Amino acid sequence: MPDATSAPDPKPSAKRGRPVNTDAIRVAPELASAILASPFKRAAGMAIDLAIVILLSALAKPILGVFTGLTLASLGSRRVSDGRVWLVFRWVLVGLGIGVMLLSGFFVVGSPLVRTGVFNIATAGERAAAPEAPFLSSNPSHSELQRAVTRLEKRDDFLSAENKTLREREGGRSLLTAAADLGKTFGLTFGWAGVYFTLLTAWLRGRTLGKFAMGTRVVRLDGRAITPMDAFIRNGGYAAGLATGLIGFMSILWNENRQAIHDRMTGTVVVLNNPDASPVKPVSAGPASSPPPNDSPPGPS
Repeated sequence: MPDATSAPDPKPSAKRGRPVNTDAIRVAPELASAILASPFKRAAGMAIDLAIVILLSALAKPILGVFTGLTLASLGSRRVSDGRVWLVFRWVLVGLGIGVMLLSGFFVVGSPLVRTGVFNIATAGERAAAPEAPFLSSNPSHSELQRAVTRLEKRDDFLSAENKTLREREGGRSLLTAAADLGKTFGLTFGWAGVYFTLLTAWLRGRTLGKFAMGTRVVRLDGRAITPMDAFIRNGGYAAGLATGLIGFMSILWNENRQAIHDRMTGTVVVLNNPDASPVKPVSAGPASSPPPNDSPPGPS
């Protein structure tokens, strides 16, 4: 009797959703010979970078606009995905960056190079000149004395008003005035920070001026080159580190790979750029071996 034919296997259901991308979580083999940067080197490099950012914040806003446009154009300079949405978004970034650079270039001409307001430096034209002190002749007339008295009264009123303004300004700087000035300064500083950490990290292959001075470099775990988008997202991770009360930064003290929160966001580590020597791979300890036997006859005691 012929064998009963088995029922055909059901067709495998089509996979829905995004599968796990193992390439995104793999670790490059060459990282096994890299040496992690010490917390001191990372902190010193960041201190150098922040000092440079603060100096850059003194530049005029149109200069910041030029570099902001350059940052936007750099974000769209490399293909991150083959999707059509990213292709459109990429060219939008490039076009927007070029437009911002051109618009800012028109404002650069005739604009002061250094923003004195960042350092609260008042220019000569921002303060009203005090009335001049009267000068009397050796034998002044009655009308001349009246003009001198009027001028002295105006000068006294001006100095009293200026003294009152200075007292109110100094007395209120602890809360409202200081907060407003600090907010303006930090707003521009964070703008320069985004430009600085994005462009240099991408252009210098994982290095900034501070990291270059300390001999460290940011590398991706998969061994690929740092892209402008990677640098931009990593810079955004600094805000997450501040939002966590600096715990996101201090995690380099207990994390096995010394990854801060911005490193975990982008899958990067900070290593020494040119280590002096390759680390020695640990060897598993085996059973203790006994010394080789001595076949020579024993000598005289």
